[in-house]
Amino acid sequence: MAQRCNCIYCNREITTRSKEHVIQNALGGLYESEDICCPDCNNFISKHIDAPFTKIFNPIISRIDDFSKTNNTKSTPPCTGTIVYNGKHYNANIKAGKVVSCPDLSRELRCDISKLPLQIVAYNFDLQNSAFQTGIAKIAFNYAMAQNIDFKYLESGLVVDKSGNKVNSIKYNYSVVPFCPLNPVDVSIELDGGVTELFHNMILFSQHNELWCYVDLFNTFQYYVLLSDNIPANQKIYANYTQTLQKINHTAPVLDDLHDPKTVMIYAQQYGVEPCMDPAEFSKRVNNAVARKSQKTSLSKIYSPRIERIPVIDYVTRMAKNPEQMYLFYNAMHMYFNNDVFQEKNFRTLTPMLGGKLDCYPHAAFDICSHNPKFLEEYTCAKFNKLNRFLCQFSR
Repeated sequence: MAQRCNCIYCNREITTRSKEHVIQNALGGLYESEDICCPDCNNFISKHIDAPFTKIFNPIISRIDDFSKTNNTKSTPPCTGTIVYNGKHYNANIKAGKVVSCPDLSRELRCDISKLPLQIVAYNFDLQNSAFQTGIAKIAFNYAMAQNIDFKYLESGLVVDKSGNKVNSIKYNYSVVPFCPLNPVDVSIELDGGVTELFHNMILFSQHNELWCYVDLFNTFQYYVLLSDNIPANQKIYANYTQTLQKINHTAPVLDDLHDPKTVMIYAQQYGVEPCMDPAEFSKRVNNAVARKSQKTSLSKIYSPRIERIPVIDYVTRMAKNPEQMYLFYNAMHMYFNNDVFQEKNFRTLTPMLGGKLDCYPHAAFDICSHNPKFLEEYTCAKFNKLNRFLCQFSR
């Protein structure tokens, strides 16, 4: 498709291409598009929309080793959190996993607290603000634009206040629906075990006349954004993007004992190459695979192992007295896997419901959250507890 000629915000001709990160660069987003806006509007968005949004995630950004960014690669942004000293909790300012100040404790002890054994027990995330919802909606809008969705389907939710060609404000008035797991398989995926990897994920999909985008940041902040309700029913739209957040080590590995067929097969599976018993040729294949390795990954690589690790026998035993949950469990497993192949177009777009039907996931999530807000609250707390444990385990 030809490049966009005019900026989506100010409508001026784009004479200089400006790379806009679909997920903000400050959050490690690597996917870029040059067809969304002009440099002036890009700078406006960066200052007024992206900056207050990305600040929310400073606790995570500063705790991921080898965090991947194209700008300000060595910055470790400050954040706030809760610390414990002598069994008492205090609010503190934190940077790079270290407590840099705690006004209440300093006043209480009247001493330099930098030498005290302070334990970080939680990080603060302020999600109850317009900057957060705007940032999530903007990511969904960007992804739809980067996937060449016709702007006429998106324009009703974009409000731009202009004085001539000068942009004064930009608002993304799209409905944002929190995600919560609605079947036993999703509950296990999201809550069983600890956090071992943080990643970003976007899924753009149409159902009936609606266009949705599922946004998952850091495997914790999960939302659906309704971008349009007037998509032609016969226009099937689906796209997904998943990336990890740590820089890839492209150092050539040391391969031992390449004369042993079993060892060669293990390396072949580990690096995703065809095995062969010529040590020089096999080493070349592995080195080429490492050099080409990207942070971009797939839904299948992220979620297939998680689903495969679900202890099916334990679940069946646990749900023996709850046939409805057992029914949902089996239906979800069948929906996500067919002949041992991960069905990515079903993931986060559909969910099995009681009675045997499949429901639109964001619609079902909205209904549950509206009628049982405690369920959403409990899920959100559980996800944040997992994230905080992950962040605090490296704190000093």
